[in-house]
Amino acid sequence: MLPRCPGSCARQVLQGWPRRGLLSPGQPRRAYQNFVMSKALAQIEKECERFCPVPKVPPQKVAVIGAGSDVGRIACLFLKQQKVIQTLAMYDDIPDRNVLGVANDLAHIDTSPEVEAYQGRMFLRDALHDADVVLICGGCYPLPPCCNSPDRELFFYNMQFVRTITLAVAQFCPEAIVALQTPPVDCNFALCLYTLKMAGVYNRRRVLGVNAINAMRANQLFCSVTGSDPAQSSLPVICGTGRCTRVPVFSAGKAGNFPQTQTDCLTRLVREADEIIGKVKCNNEQGHLSIGFSTARFVVNIMKGLFEKPTFIDSALVEQENPEKCYNMQICASPVTVGKGGIVEYAVPTLNEAENRLLQDSKCDLEDMLNLGRCYACGDEYYLHPCKVPPCIPCPTCRARKAESKSY
Repeated sequence: MLPRCPGSCARQVLQGWPRRGLLSPGQPRRAYQNFVMSKALAQIEKECERFCPVPKVPPQKVAVIGAGSDVGRIACLFLKQQKVIQTLAMYDDIPDRNVLGVANDLAHIDTSPEVEAYQGRMFLRDALHDADVVLICGGCYPLPPCCNSPDRELFFYNMQFVRTITLAVAQFCPEAIVALQTPPVDCNFALCLYTLKMAGVYNRRRVLGVNAINAMRANQLFCSVTGSDPAQSSLPVICGTGRCTRVPVFSAGKAGNFPQTQTDCLTRLVREADEIIGKVKCNNEQGHLSIGFSTARFVVNIMKGLFEKPTFIDSALVEQENPEKCYNMQICASPVTVGKGGIVEYAVPTLNEAENRLLQDSKCDLEDMLNLGRCYACGDEYYLHPCKVPPCIPCPTCRARKAESKSY
């Protein structure tokens, strides 16, 4: 009979068993299974930790879902270099991406985070177990000429993937912070939000849409024009994350008199950055290097806020605490501060006249994208936003009938 666990795990108890002397001298020796590392005892250890009275050390674990994608690989490369992360779990369910090989390659890097690899839907639960942050970055990404296609078409490719992962998060790690990067983020954020609400585990402080790439591009463009140091400045991007919903706030930069013509040009560059970089790169792909780097920095800031000190994030798509203070928008991208329990502070930048006008033009596009994600999560029928419906142009017959009705 095994001794009762006094605060130690079952594996530690069983490691005290002698490994030699189990066979008689005359009995032939053979290879036998090492039961100490078996899956059964690993499961016993997990159950023991659940009821063990000894305080549990935070795992400081990040689970990257879609780690075999181009963005996922680059994000994992940067996350492997962070001391605030102790365990980096890499998961992918597409065999062609070979996440096991990618994880084995990253494991050769001599940094402190431990790397775990999970290939296939059957291991999704193990990948999410004890995760503090879940980064969802898989799915399809727009490629030329698809850059000009509406975001809703891309959403139809990725919606089932995001919904499946969200349901798994609600079941296996409901207290984890979800960082959603799978495009289009506007639609998938609403899909994730309402899916967690229906599961009864939603917390607005723990669900964030990654808008780091837009804020990073705006900051780099602004600093290249003004000659300032990008590391010493930050420019927020509000409203949404898509091409028609992102609103860079260049007025927040400290540059003195900045011409409006240059502001309009930089705004267009930020909005069309995905299409521009896709045309410039010879292989017609997106800017996966910059997207992966900005996404990794976004996750690192969340981890530092959870385990070190409150950390400021340039821009994240979140549900606002006080919509009246955030341009009367319930869901809006804005700067936030992440602390121990998730988001602890919301910052709303002040807009000038041109930025406020651009925000009003972008609101209906964001509401349309959010409504599309909500309808799929709740099973409602999707309807096009009224501002997206073109005005009805009556035909000559209709105009004649209308004139006749007026004559009576």
